[in-house]
Amino acid sequence: MLALLPTVARAEDRLAVVVRAGPDEATIVTRLRGQLADLDGVTLSVEATHNAIEPTLEAQLAAADRIGAANDARVVVWFIPRGKTLAVAIATPRDHRLFVREVPQSSDSATAEAAAITVRTAVRSIALGGTIGVEVPPPAAVEALPVPVPSNAGKRWTLSAALGWQLALDGGADRGAHALVQRTTLARGAWGASLTLALGAPVAWQAGSELALEVSRSGAIVGGERRLGAGVAIGAGFGALVYHRSTAMAPAGLSPTASASTVAATGAVELTWRARLMAGVRLLACAGLDLVAGAPVAAVDRGGTVEDSDRVRTVQVRAGIAVEVVAW
Repeated sequence: MLALLPTVARAEDRLAVVVRAGPDEATIVTRLRGQLADLDGVTLSVEATHNAIEPTLEAQLAAADRIGAANDARVVVWFIPRGKTLAVAIATPRDHRLFVREVPQSSDSATAEAAAITVRTAVRSIALGGTIGVEVPPPAAVEALPVPVPSNAGKRWTLSAALGWQLALDGGADRGAHALVQRTTLARGAWGASLTLALGAPVAWQAGSELALEVSRSGAIVGGERRLGAGVAIGAGFGALVYHRSTAMAPAGLSPTASASTVAATGAVELTWRARLMAGVRLLACAGLDLVAGAPVAAVDRGGTVEDSDRVRTVQVRAGIAVEVVAW
């Protein structure tokens, strides 16, 4: 008699992998899931962290030992940015071994793929019964306790400057108000403060059948932002806009007025997204809503009677894109 019995995987045959990942390492985790998906018996779990990796190797190994024991995992993985490279650390706490390989930082996608392949190679070797890296001493009992993270970990000050282009749909300029925009941001941890300066380009404003203007929208906004992770931040600010206009065509029988500027107050809410292009360089995209008080009006004066021809909206949609460089 031939008996067919179901095959049950033994717990000791399971290779559990835990990866410590912060908000900026979501791409690496996604690539890592793909790289480990076809390895039999390998399971991957993620321990999300918003704190910086411990500053010393001893503390990192103690954390890996603690995480491995808590998750019954044979492999613990974490990542350490080192200037122009990303160090991929792979530990096997039960064997007290550690493997570290540095991956050159380029685009987010390329760096993530290289890091994921590094982990796959090491995990596959372990799954086949091999060992990785070098032997490290087991952490002392005091180190095996949860390692306190300094209150300022991951909260160093950074200064960045961005230069790009902005478009505001203000209801005045026929094709939107265009401007060269420069933003300087000082940030610490999840919070940032910025100064945004815009230099408007003159654009056409057809304010009526016989009235054509040329107008530019410049300004300065002081704002603050709260970074939510994955490069996304939400912010608010206030400042002033300067509308400069000149008359290109006036109704028959009327004289064009001299060029003039109108200053308007503005409050803004904004959503921004940053994507890493290379070490110290990011793509910055933003979308905002401006509430403008004192927006200019195009008007015609006919013998003391002022007729409004067109006006700039009080609520304006704004979008922009820029390249941001982190100074320090």
